[in-house]
Amino acid sequence: MSRLITKRAIVVAFKDILKDTPFNKITIADLSDRTGINRQTFYYNFRDIYDLTLFMIEDELIPVIAGEKDFSTCMLKIYDYLVSHRQMILNIYRHIEIGEINHRLEPVLRQVAETMVDDVITDFPLKAEDKDVAIRFTALMISEFVSRWIALGAPDQRDRFSRFADLLEYNMKSTIRFLHEEK
Repeated sequence: MSRLITKRAIVVAFKDILKDTPFNKITIADLSDRTGINRQTFYYNFRDIYDLTLFMIEDELIPVIAGEKDFSTCMLKIYDYLVSHRQMILNIYRHIEIGEINHRLEPVLRQVAETMVDDVITDFPLKAEDKDVAIRFTALMISEFVSRWIALGAPDQRDRFSRFADLLEYNMKSTIRFLHEEK
């Protein structure tokens, strides 16, 4: 069995267990029993349950938003993913400190932010270090916005989420213009 197939089999079991078990009660033994793998196989593929969680989100979310250059569309795709996995996301959120979630998701959010920033800087070229600032700022805005929305229970309010996404995009573009003019 290929490594990616094994990882995805573990994710399927993880998601199934998350339906009935609080995140902080899930053990490697639970995953091993559900998938028929041994502990060593789990640890060959993941450092811990947090690493598994990050892989799951990356593996499922990145293909949904890959190549999307429109900020609002990208944010609504993130919204749709989160809403379609609401119970699982809330279960994870209740048992992991938000700082840990944001830290673990930073590489994913930086990828999203970089795509968005790259699209905007075609009109406002930036030095490499300013581009990095814009990417970090955008990733932080997305992270904080999504975290707070989840903290509210991930309400099914697509129009409101969309409006906030528009505000985030405006802030991102303003930041890039500011950095561009600061040269």
